[in-house]
Amino acid sequence: MTSVGVVGASGYGGGELLRLLDGHPALKVATVTGGEQAGRSVAEALPHLAGLAVAELTLQRSEPEALANCELVFLATPHEPSLELAPALVDAGARVIDLSGAYRLDAATFGAHYGQTHPDPGRAPAPYGLPELFRDGLADAPLVAVPGCYPTAALLALAPLADAIDSESIVVAGMSGTSGAGRKQRPDLQASHAFGNAAAYGAPRHRHEPEIAARFADLEGASPALTFVPHLVPTSRGQLCTVVASLVPGANSFVLNAATAMYHTEPFVTVLAEEWPATAHVAGGNGAHLRVALDHDAERVVASCAIDNLVKGAAGQAIQCANAVLGLPETTGLSPAGVYP
Repeated sequence: MTSVGVVGASGYGGGELLRLLDGHPALKVATVTGGEQAGRSVAEALPHLAGLAVAELTLQRSEPEALANCELVFLATPHEPSLELAPALVDAGARVIDLSGAYRLDAATFGAHYGQTHPDPGRAPAPYGLPELFRDGLADAPLVAVPGCYPTAALLALAPLADAIDSESIVVAGMSGTSGAGRKQRPDLQASHAFGNAAAYGAPRHRHEPEIAARFADLEGASPALTFVPHLVPTSRGQLCTVVASLVPGANSFVLNAATAMYHTEPFVTVLAEEWPATAHVAGGNGAHLRVALDHDAERVVASCAIDNLVKGAAGQAIQCANAVLGLPETTGLSPAGVYP
């Protein structure tokens, strides 16, 4: 058994990590930390986990000393705590799976979009934890940068299209439930405002835009001209990204089969032939549902991908990455199946 620490365990992503790790046959949660919740039990901070072994653990302060006996640490934190903790943990010999944006971008791009100088530029960017597309960099990695939830759905939709689209024409519309913003209270996340409302936000320079562009450039070989517009929609969890792009001449004949060809051996990606992806069908699972269709009149392609933002978009994908780092089957402790209705 690998001894595991979860930092930020009292948040939404951290809670999902604890729920999923409880059934993992090779990872055992030994330490949980929770910032403002330090001193409380997991059961008090996250009542839905009552009855699990982790529920009796006490949340500690998020300090490297508290995690000294952990071989693997998940950082389910904003980027600021990750930037403080990750270097110390890696230098002490732990493997770190970081769910924040701290190590997803190179240091210069990070500085431009996060408004601060990266304090650990030699490790940025870390291997990118989207196994379906960047698996080769994960084995034995000391530090993995788990993608953002929007980039996960967007890149899974974009990747099969790389050879068929004009990379100067890409538009990504993202939709996320309120849990994507984390557990902290904000006026726009209150039920009286959010439920019964839908709104765009963060455009045109949301922090996930350079992440999507950089990773697509890794696949395409050139930087795209990409517009990303996220939307907050009235649901607690779930995420949908729909990509629209112009086709290059002659691409019609193979673009519809490209996703099936790319993902037919991937256990967590299902390519749909008739039905469009729906967030209700992936809730609670580590699966991604994808469909590609042609708009013949406009000579464009439409690709839509649905995930659970807290599972395939965060905790589940982090565990998938940990499995890859440790040489375990990526499916260990995970299922693509959602909970419906």
